[in-house]
Amino acid sequence: MIKLSHRLQIVFDMIPHCHTLADVGTDHGYFPLAILENGVAQKAIAMDVNQGPLDKARKNLEEAGFSDKSELRLSDGLKQLAVGEAQVISICGMGGTLIGKIIMAGEEVAKSAECIIIEPQSDYYSLRKLLGEMGFVITDEDLTCEENKIYPIIKIHYEADANKRPQYSDAELTYGPIIIQKAPELLLKLLDKNQKEYSSILVNLEKNNVEKSPAIELRCGQLRAELELIRQVQNLL
Repeated sequence: MIKLSHRLQIVFDMIPHCHTLADVGTDHGYFPLAILENGVAQKAIAMDVNQGPLDKARKNLEEAGFSDKSELRLSDGLKQLAVGEAQVISICGMGGTLIGKIIMAGEEVAKSAECIIIEPQSDYYSLRKLLGEMGFVITDEDLTCEENKIYPIIKIHYEADANKRPQYSDAELTYGPIIIQKAPELLLKLLDKNQKEYSSILVNLEKNNVEKSPAIELRCGQLRAELELIRQVQNLL
């Protein structure tokens, strides 16, 4: 049985039992393979924009005996997935901007899924903000650390009733509303790291900005805003 990385294990634990899972950016197909091995889904659709990873995924799924329960599709994002075809969609290991573009480009498909689990590696604020504007609601979150960088893993679903969509603060959009509620050790570590980093940069900029450069003043304002968000989150813990 395949052993997932800690990062993918968190994603795995968020997946509900379903008929069909679609894994976008499947790489070698390890994630859909784990899903099928554990009976979480009856069928897995492994999708990737490049043929090479798909060929490796096909080999891995065939050797594990899951050819009849899996499909492999060369696809740019969700383009080769039909509306309602997959109850669960996973999109992991990409920048937040790219994940946002994939969901926007395949909006009907994304909204038809019961849930989507995403693991963005950057641009968390803008991604959460975009998803909220599209009508998606965050139902679960967690943090993982890989190569000394802390990433969020986010579970969402589309909520047609606008009255049931929560309004998130900037602090929640930056650090995650459910992550703040859970207050895991990694969140405390992240807040401490960011606070020290932003404070150090701010002190250096203020000290060296003798000519009152507008660009430096703007950056200082941004850093003060980031530090204020950290204080807001700390006050909620």
